[in-house]
Amino acid sequence: MFIGRERELEKLNKMYAGDQFECAVIYGRRRVGKTTLIREFIKDKKAIYFAGLETSAKNNLENFSKSIFNITMPGIETTPVFNDFQAALDYIYDIAKRERIVLIIDEYPYLASAYRGISSILQIHIDMKLKQSKLFLILCGSSMSFMEYQVLGYKSPLYGRRTAQFKIKPFDFFQSIKFHKHFNEYESALVYGITGGIPQYLEKMDDNKSIKE
Repeated sequence: MFIGRERELEKLNKMYAGDQFECAVIYGRRRVGKTTLIREFIKDKKAIYFAGLETSAKNNLENFSKSIFNITMPGIETTPVFNDFQAALDYIYDIAKRERIVLIIDEYPYLASAYRGISSILQIHIDMKLKQSKLFLILCGSSMSFMEYQVLGYKSPLYGRRTAQFKIKPFDFFQSIKFHKHFNEYESALVYGITGGIPQYLEKMDDNKSIKE
């Protein structure tokens, strides 16, 4: 069940309806609901979802290729692997010239750590090609410092390329109580204090049990 984030979801859908290039940066601490928001946004859209891994650039490229072909060539027996990230982005550009498509790179800091040139490659592709396409690009990450300085910061190759940014924060008390129907106000306050408004922790609280249980 999707709870909250109405303003963020409305903004993303409004951007999507524009049918022009967009680059949204979504960031926030772990377990705060970034990926849940993204999955709710793309559930009725053609979207390529890729999560960067703490592994080599080669493994990330292989997984990136699989993510792309799972959407663009579903059912293919043997998944090809692009020669490099430039080729993968060129392939996406060829699609995005004709139709609206969303590309999500989740855990972007992991990818950037494995392949340090990815931000510069993205910057060149955005400037030379993607700005003329219908691509909706989402860069998402949990490393607050990396996203603020290496993606949004003035010295980043990607500086000035974003069209929107979303800093996802924990829920406040009034948002948190939407997760539970059976707790009274006192119990709800305790739950909020225990979880800090983190959605993943709120979901684990069973309101059919007492707080002590």
